Amino acid sequence: GESSRGGGGDKAPPRPSQDGEDTLDGRNLEVASSKLFAGDAILLLTPKGFAEKYAQKDDFLIVQTLGDTPRPVRLYDYLPLIVFLTMIVVIVTVEGMSMLQAAMTSAAFLVVGGWVDAKKATTYVPWDLMLLIGSMLGVSRSITESGLADTIGKGVKDAGMSPQATLFFLYAITQVMTEFTTNNAAAGLIFPIALSVAERLGVSWKPFLMCIMVAASASFVTPIGYQTNMMVWAPGGYKFSDFSKIGIPLSSIFMVCVCLLIPAVWTFDEEVVHPTVTRRGG
Repeated sequence: GESSRGGGGDKAPPRPSQDGEDTLDGRNLEVASSKLFAGDAILLLTPKGFAEKYAQKDDFLIVQTLGDTPRPVRLYDYLPLIVFLTMIVVIVTVEGMSMLQAAMTSAAFLVVGGWVDAKKATTYVPWDLMLLIGSMLGVSRSITESGLADTIGKGVKDAGMSPQATLFFLYAITQVMTEFTTNNAAAGLIFPIALSVAERLGVSWKPFLMCIMVAASASFVTPIGYQTNMMVWAPGGYKFSDFSKIGIPLSSIFMVCVCLLIPAVWTFDEEVVHPTVTRRGG
């Protein structure tokens, strides 16, 4: 006859079935009434803070956290959306209300209402991005104040470039910069140049700024130009040159389409007030 596991006629506790579910005469196993073996894993529904509390203790060996159990959505949870939409209406209709005032008022309301944890509020702010944008604004201001932007604008005008050709030129230099820096840095650096070029040519600055906005976020040539490129670089087994093989043709097609379509929506002859640009030497 066959000998049972453990001897003495005691049957060994059932092991997990092939489909991954524990069964005992057709019933699910309960942890309290089953014997655990080395390598077994237990799925626990725990309160918040459990993983942090037992991460450095020997009571549990936490293999993986699966996230929070979703809480049922209540009508109260939609109130922040109503506040956000209300603030947009207030900004548009009320004179003297700045974007900063509306944003700070909304943030305070969300914290007081309990939708945002005050202790974690600062962790929701991308400080590295804020520092980068602040730095680029300073560099952009220096490009304007030093007269460099106006010099480039004067050079474009003296070269006899048309507004359409200038649009391609600005797109190209923004595209090159965003491939090796970030979209925020590229847009911040080219912004004052675009304003100066538009003023020198005597056309609307809107097509140029829209061109910069699109070009700064159209990073297809290098894997380091944008976060999503980095995300698929290693897992996909791609080489640096793989992005260039597909990215250069794609960027060329994208540039042609964007530079031809933007003037159809934001025309060059639209009457707008040009921001003041510092000039050196007339």
